[in-house]
Amino acid sequence: MSTNRLLRIGIALVVVTLVVWLGRSRREAARTTDTRQAVEVPARARDAVIAEMNTMLRSVNGVLNGAQRGDTTAVRAAATASGMAMAADPELERLLPAAWKALAEAVHGGFDSLRTAVAAALTAQAVRDSATIRLARITASCVACHATYRLAVP
Repeated sequence: MSTNRLLRIGIALVVVTLVVWLGRSRREAARTTDTRQAVEVPARARDAVIAEMNTMLRSVNGVLNGAQRGDTTAVRAAATASGMAMAADPELERLLPAAWKALAEAVHGGFDSLRTAVAAALTAQAVRDSATIRLARITASCVACHATYRLAVP
C-alpha cells in the first residue's frame, strides 16, 4: 500500500471517530437537558407503557367526540377502554415508581368515574358537562406524570 493511501485511510478513520464521538456527545448532552426523573425500563416495557398511553389518548378523543354528539354509548365505550380493568399488568407495574402508579390509578379510575357519570346523565348537555369535568381531572394527572417522569431504556 502506498503511503498516500495509508495516510488517507488514517485521516478517514480519525474523521469517522470524531463524527461518532461528537454525535454521541450531543446525544448525551440532549439527554441531560431533560430534568424529569428517568425511569429505566426494558424496551419491551417502554413499548407497553407507550401503547397504554396511546390507548388512553384514543379514549380521550373518543370521549370528546361522543360527548359533543351527546352519544352516551360512544362515551362509555371510549372510557371503558382505559378504565381500571385495562391498567398495566403487575409485572410492568413493579418497574414503575409508586408516585407514577398513583397517577396512573387516578387516570384509570377517572375513566371509570367518567363512564359511571355519563351513564347517569339524562341529557346531551349533562353528558358533555360530565365528560368535560372528568376529562379535566384525568388529563391533569397525565400532565403531572409527563412533567415528572420520562422513560429511559438502559
